[in-house]
Amino acid sequence: MEALRTHVAGVDVHKEMLAITVLIGEPNEEPRVVQFECSTFTEELMKCGIKLKEMGAKDVVMESTGVYWKPIYNVWAPLGLQLTIAQAAHVKNVPGRKTDMNDSHWLAQLHRFGLVRASFIPDEIFQRMRLLSRHRTNLTGDIAQVKNRVEKVLQDGNVKWSTIVSDTFGKAGLAVLDLLAQGVINAGQLATAVTTKIKRKDDVEKALTNCFTTDHVFVLKELMDQYYYLRGRQKEVERELRSKAEPYLHLIEKLDEIPGIDEILAIGILAEATDDMKHFADERAFAAWAGVAAGNNESAGKKKDPNADPATPI
Repeated sequence: MEALRTHVAGVDVHKEMLAITVLIGEPNEEPRVVQFECSTFTEELMKCGIKLKEMGAKDVVMESTGVYWKPIYNVWAPLGLQLTIAQAAHVKNVPGRKTDMNDSHWLAQLHRFGLVRASFIPDEIFQRMRLLSRHRTNLTGDIAQVKNRVEKVLQDGNVKWSTIVSDTFGKAGLAVLDLLAQGVINAGQLATAVTTKIKRKDDVEKALTNCFTTDHVFVLKELMDQYYYLRGRQKEVERELRSKAEPYLHLIEKLDEIPGIDEILAIGILAEATDDMKHFADERAFAAWAGVAAGNNESAGKKKDPNADPATPI
């Protein structure tokens, strides 16, 4: 097999250091091997990127190791280096030969012969949108945790509110929770806060009759403060997301027409997939990239667990 590239670099990425192998040589020659290490401080990364350019090694490949590859990408891409990010599962080294420098050499060899399948890395604007969208997702998870803790406090104090309303944190639910957090534990007073229509109106006082103590009130107030703070942060992130996504409003409106997808989810899809579908061969390839398509793992006519080698989007 003849090499496709004459100047390549393989980078084994770690939190504090990079192991780098540069292969230089014509396609039909045994390449010259240059190996060195570099720290991951920004200044050192900048010097290393310039060094690679001076060596002519503009084609660089590295694994998508956690989030450690991202700052390297952010520093080296503006320098003009052609960066290829590879899924770790696709470029495993031979067992028994695993060292940091050997891994970087293996990556460089694969890339020299064009055997590395590049991961899809979006443009900078969409990377920023991804950062915001994923932060919002994390906030949503944090809010869900707080809600679960509130439910546990209510159960501990025998407030059966969730048995008669579909959403404890709906309009009526929040009114009741706010009163409880203020120390109002009388069922009759709590019931007056329920001004919206609910199916089991006659059971409201029964559900709100409780055995709350001052400690229940204290913990609930702490949790409700957390809830309102996180919701405020989430709304702020959503405002920033809408601002970033404004140039793509026509696409968001189209996605919003799909049942089950609202504006924020549409922006999230746009942030992950970008506005350019040429990166995906067809809708099946897109579904596979998004992790919502079944994988194939067949040998000798037998199908194995498709999760054994997942294709997870970066």
